[in-house]
Amino acid sequence: MKTALLALGLAGIIGCLESCNPFAPDQSVQLSASKLDAPQTIPSGSALNVVVTVQLGGCLSFERIVTERTTGHATLTVIGTDAAKGKNVSCPADILYEPHTVRFDPPFSNPFTITVDNGRLLPLTATVQVQ
Repeated sequence: MKTALLALGLAGIIGCLESCNPFAPDQSVQLSASKLDAPQTIPSGSALNVVVTVQLGGCLSFERIVTERTTGHATLTVIGTDAAKGKNVSCPADILYEPHTVRFDPPFSNPFTITVDNGRLLPLTATVQVQ
């Protein structure tokens, strides 16, 4: 019984070390956004919802949108993972477009500008008039 528990405990530790390998390649990547939808105007004091359409496919998957914001501007960066990064694997050739909504709460200055950082590609920009 003790031998079985010891073997099970060692297997659990080895499994944890394999899945939590600090020397494994970081698969985080900046993803491209294909579209930014924002209203042209919003009433003063109301929240602002924008939709960022993220291009995925192959071995790319979405994780999160990082937001840096002031009262007059917001910069969005889309972060995901590339399962092929650091590995010798082949990925499907499919391209998917996935919309994600980002909500901004007041206060806003007029105009309020949203920029999506696309890495090597040109950024996407929208300007919202606050009335």
